[in-house]
Amino acid sequence: MPITDLEIKLNLPAGSALPEQEYRNFLAESFMLMNEFPQYMCGGEGMETIELAHLIPSVSETILAIYIGINDAVCNKGLVTPFLPRHAHNNVFVFDPIVYSGGHDVPMGTIDASSVINGFLPPNASWSKDWTYVMISGPARTPDSLWLERGYIDMIPAKFEDFTMLTDSKHSRVCTYIDPEAFNHPVNQQRSYLKDARIRGERMADEFYIPEALTGENKGLVPVILERGEKLYVARPDFLPCDHCWTNIHPGNKQWAVVNENSAVPLDLITRKPPVPAEYRKILTPPAGSADSTTDWFFRAGSIYRNPVKPGHIQG
Repeated sequence: MPITDLEIKLNLPAGSALPEQEYRNFLAESFMLMNEFPQYMCGGEGMETIELAHLIPSVSETILAIYIGINDAVCNKGLVTPFLPRHAHNNVFVFDPIVYSGGHDVPMGTIDASSVINGFLPPNASWSKDWTYVMISGPARTPDSLWLERGYIDMIPAKFEDFTMLTDSKHSRVCTYIDPEAFNHPVNQQRSYLKDARIRGERMADEFYIPEALTGENKGLVPVILERGEKLYVARPDFLPCDHCWTNIHPGNKQWAVVNENSAVPLDLITRKPPVPAEYRKILTPPAGSADSTTDWFFRAGSIYRNPVKPGHIQG
């Protein structure tokens, strides 16, 4: 059935650089590309299963199609986008508002999460909106030191992501920019092919396009170009945020690429954190799923549009 005939409702963001038909065309193309891989579109699933987002509506290239296979303690997603804006996944530390009221009144070396995440939301209804949610904003601050602060309630862990390039480079290349500390993580150190991926990145990065409105997104990050099947772990060994972005815009590309994302919370951090205080233990439901509206800190946070243009079959 032609995409124009599908009864799929789209909620177009205000100020979008794209007309409605471009959203529908991108949805159809992304569906066809993901449908080539067995981990997506099971059985008779169709385009209705794909979530469509537009992270920065004024920049057409930040349109994003997502197929979510599972969104729980572990997550699996298929991603298609011309340009993924720079962001990082931050652990969020929760405090009693009587001790720290939020805004400028937060522990030293942190920042109020609601001030840097557009549309910030606690992970579920058991986490009060009245509590103070903070993220580490300076390299001198550590999770261990925040756990000792007066008024600490609990931590919402950010997931570590593992990207796998699924599309053959003869059809499409992606240049990923990432915090150089990611290469000191033991997972990436075991991947010998990342040495060549970094060499390709340094050699070819200038061939890729970054939208003019997003100039500076890759500042201080290292370019990496993966071949089909190669993986990149988006994590720092010190558990601090690992900035990353990517561009799939290259003059030699024949199609958009499909990138697989597996993610989970780092167990070695979770097992170290202190027990939840007894008065909160009975009421708190642990976060499940990506918790993107809680932990994702974008470089251009004020421009990010959090609502889906079209929801998928699994909320994520």
